[in-house]
Amino acid sequence: MSKTTQTDADLRAILANQQRLDSRLLWLFMLPFLITAVTVAMFFTISARLTDVEVGTKLVTIERILESDKNYAWAVDQYERIAASYSNAPILARLGVLYFLLDPNNQDVAIQKLEMAKRIDPKYWEIYRSLTYIYQATNRPKEAIESGRRALELNKNDANTYNNLAWVYSTSKEPTYLNLQLAQEYAQKAVMLTMEKQPNFLDTLAGIYFRRGDRDHALDSLRKAKAAALDQSGYAQMIQVHFERLFPNDTL
Repeated sequence: MSKTTQTDADLRAILANQQRLDSRLLWLFMLPFLITAVTVAMFFTISARLTDVEVGTKLVTIERILESDKNYAWAVDQYERIAASYSNAPILARLGVLYFLLDPNNQDVAIQKLEMAKRIDPKYWEIYRSLTYIYQATNRPKEAIESGRRALELNKNDANTYNNLAWVYSTSKEPTYLNLQLAQEYAQKAVMLTMEKQPNFLDTLAGIYFRRGDRDHALDSLRKAKAAALDQSGYAQMIQVHFERLFPNDTL
């Protein structure tokens, strides 16, 4: 090998070693930044999860207290505080129905909250369930039916919506929406899904049977409703009043 060729080989070897050294130095230089980036990402992920847990704990506490004392004004205030910094579809949907339960005159703000929830997550079924309830309670059958159908598309086992639609179809003052056959099918579905344990749903079904002239099934449903209401405060008296109105000469 000539002296020139040997020199060229030595230079190539030196350059190759220099390149490997540069690569290693680059990795050593970048490593702290990579570690920092991963650490920051993990921090935000953990922080988000901790926030989720904290919010979830607060919601459970609010619902537990609400169940015991029915303080809807306090519950609305607590949900508004959470929504101010942690707003999502479930929280806004619950806030909407709480406004309505606090006072039916709040229907506009209740619907506004539910529409806000819908913009965040248009496939969150509880939005439509709550809208069905509010529209049914405020005698807006067209909107109730539209919302109810959407709720059932998203959750075919939504017993509450079946019951609300049954009520709309069986009590509507507008002939367009009066359909006792469909009302009975929906009410029976609600009763079946709740295994005859929900007195309000049984009461709805009884009213539909009565309107269709089926006194025997109406009376049977009311008796089941009374039995189911024994464990639920407030329902037993409601069932008794409804029975006396429909069957003044009978005994429940």
